[in-house]
Order: sequence, then C-alpha cells, then structure tokens
Amino acid sequence: MANVKSKAKSSDVRQFRKMLEQKSTELKAQLGTPTVHTALKAIPDPYDTADWAEKSHEEWIFLQKNNSEVALLREIEGALVRLRDGNFGTCLDCGLPLSRKRLEAVPWAQYCVTCQERRQTGSN
Repeated sequence: MANVKSKAKSSDVRQFRKMLEQKSTELKAQLGTPTVHTALKAIPDPYDTADWAEKSHEEWIFLQKNNSEVALLREIEGALVRLRDGNFGTCLDCGLPLSRKRLEAVPWAQYCVTCQERRQTGSN
C-alpha cells in the first residue's frame, strides 16, 4: 500500500509529525486550562427567564466547542499512530494515497476527498 512514509522524504514525514504534534499541544492546552470557563461558573439565581436562557445557551456553546476539540484531538492522535505505524497518508476506506495538498491542509485526514464526500453524503 502506498503511503506518505514510504514515498515522501523523511523531511516531509517530520513536517507532518511536527504539524500534528503542534496542533495536539495547542488543543491539550485549551482543554486543560485550570480555570473553568465563565459559562460554567456558578452564579446566583438568574434574575429572570431571559438571564437563565442566556446562561444555558452559553453553557451549551462551551460544551459543544469542547466536544469538537476532543474529537479533533482524537483524530490527531490517530494520525500520529498511523504515522508511527507507516499507514499515514493512506485512505482508510479505499487504500489510495491521500494527496499532499490534502495532507498539508488537514494532516489528520483519514480519507481521500472522494471517500470523505461519500461518507458525508451517506452514499455507498
């Protein structure tokens, strides 16, 4: 199976590893902040239903953002494992190599553009 590790220069592999590790570090720092986001801080009872609704909405947005960051971190960690195992840069569905352009844009990509589109639209 073709992959970036076997076809690319070692400097390219180092570049992708560095990109992935930097993004991973950045996300971990965001997720590991010692202070609780203001949206989740306890406040006295809201004065009215509008205050309550605003607080609930802020909490929801914060939690959704956190969920997205955790999911992205898992994708990045998976890409680092694939890089270590020699499978980085290969579509997990069709087995074809991912384009360099795609990997530079989204180094944690798991699928080629065709397979990714098929997955997003639910086509077989």
